[in-house]
Amino acid sequence: MSRIYTRELTDADRAAISTWIYAGELGIYNPGPAASALRAPDHVALVSTTGGDMLGYGTMGSEARVPGGAYRGSDEILDLGLGLHPDLVGHGQGAQALLALIEHGLRTRVPCRVRVTIAIANKRATRLVMRLGFRETHRFHRPTDRRRFVQYERDATMYRSVQVKPR
Repeated sequence: MSRIYTRELTDADRAAISTWIYAGELGIYNPGPAASALRAPDHVALVSTTGGDMLGYGTMGSEARVPGGAYRGSDEILDLGLGLHPDLVGHGQGAQALLALIEHGLRTRVPCRVRVTIAIANKRATRLVMRLGFRETHRFHRPTDRRRFVQYERDATMYRSVQVKPR
C-alpha cells in the first residue's frame, strides 16, 4: 500500500497546482496564480511513496487561516490546510494526506492542538476530520464574501493513535 510523505514544493509543483480546478461549491479552493506564492516553511508537497507523484499540498500556520475565524491560542495550536489534486478528491486519500501533514507539523513545530478550517459546503472534508477525531469549535462567515466556515480542533499528541473510522 502506498503511503504519503511531505517534501518541499518545487516550481513545477506550484505550476501544476495553479491549474487545479475544483467542481461546484469547492471552486472556492481553486488556487490559480496564487499557487506561485506557496513557499516553505508554511507549504509542503504531499507525495505518494509509489511513483513519487504529488497528490496535493499542505499549508501550516497563519497561511491556513481564513479571515473572520476565531484563531485564539496561535502559539499552542497549529492551523492546517490541505489541498488534494481535484482528480483525487473523494478517492480515499484525504485521511492519509492529512495525517502526513499533521506528522510533518509535529516534527517542525511544537503545537498542543491542531486546527482546520473548512467551508461548510465541503461535506467530504467535514466527514474526514470528524472521523479523525476533530471536534467543531467555531462557526463564522468570511467577511469578504459571507461564505460560512467551521473550525475543528483535536489534540496534537494523539495523532499517532488516530484510527480512521470506516466510511
